[in-house]
Amino acid sequence: MTKEQVRFPVDAGTEDYTDEPDRIQDAKWTAARVWRKSRFAIITIINLTVFFIAWELIARFGPFNRLVFPTFSDTMSSFKIGWFGGGNLEGFNNRLLADFVIVQNFMESLKLYSISMVISIGLGIPIGLMMGASKWVDAILSPYVWTLSSLPRIAIYPILVMMIGIAGSWSFFGIITLEDPIQYWVVILTAIFPVIINTWAGVKTTEQSLINAAKVFGASRTQLYLKVVLPYTLPFVVTGIQLSLSRGLIGVVLAEFLTGAQRLGGIGWLIFRSAAVFNSPLTYAALLSLAIFALVLVQGTRAMEAKIAPWRQQTKA
Repeated sequence: MTKEQVRFPVDAGTEDYTDEPDRIQDAKWTAARVWRKSRFAIITIINLTVFFIAWELIARFGPFNRLVFPTFSDTMSSFKIGWFGGGNLEGFNNRLLADFVIVQNFMESLKLYSISMVISIGLGIPIGLMMGASKWVDAILSPYVWTLSSLPRIAIYPILVMMIGIAGSWSFFGIITLEDPIQYWVVILTAIFPVIINTWAGVKTTEQSLINAAKVFGASRTQLYLKVVLPYTLPFVVTGIQLSLSRGLIGVVLAEFLTGAQRLGGIGWLIFRSAAVFNSPLTYAALLSLAIFALVLVQGTRAMEAKIAPWRQQTKA
């Protein structure tokens, strides 16, 4: 076949043909195509660049005191020392700033966050499924779930202190030892309820027409639950996990604000202590680290949603 003309029959019962130009085109990277593929990334880069330049200029020439509002360059200097070292500092000189101080505290927070989220999601999904499937379980657990989910964590903290204490450790079958278990309780009580409530809502809102159709085809109770209810509930579970991940991060910072009194008390402790000694560049560097981690979480949950419930992405598009 040449790239001059392609002849198409007008009618299958005749010999008449019409000439049309070749409709096969090379997929070239034009400026319009590049913009369409990468416009959101370009807009984000421009947006952040303008934001950081404005931050630097306002901090240098604005009305704010540099003691509480550092420049972006000073913040990035503390960020570099806290993550990658190279500051030639020993111990906690220069008001807490030291080589790798951010990464060391971040790893403590990551341990607290990871274990707490595994427990929250691992317990929240089964509890939500049981509450949605059984009216008896729903009637028994609903008052506690709704009450605890609506209470501020700061109000529960004094009770946890009296029951558990601030220091100490818990060992699970000699496999894992958790230091300061009260921190894990704060994070779990902050993160578990979005999973429970969203999973419960997914089971409760399963369309009756789908259940009736499955019953017509002779589905047993187990098959009804596995083939109809769980797939319908899956998007609700994903939403609950997304909310739980963000709530859990808040719980980590709150727990470390309240209980982190040691040298490596987590990123929340570092934010609190560096602000207390007016090391604002280190405070903002720790906050920036937390913001980056939150963005990674958001993108990770979106990728998880695309894998687990791809039809939701098609609906949004």
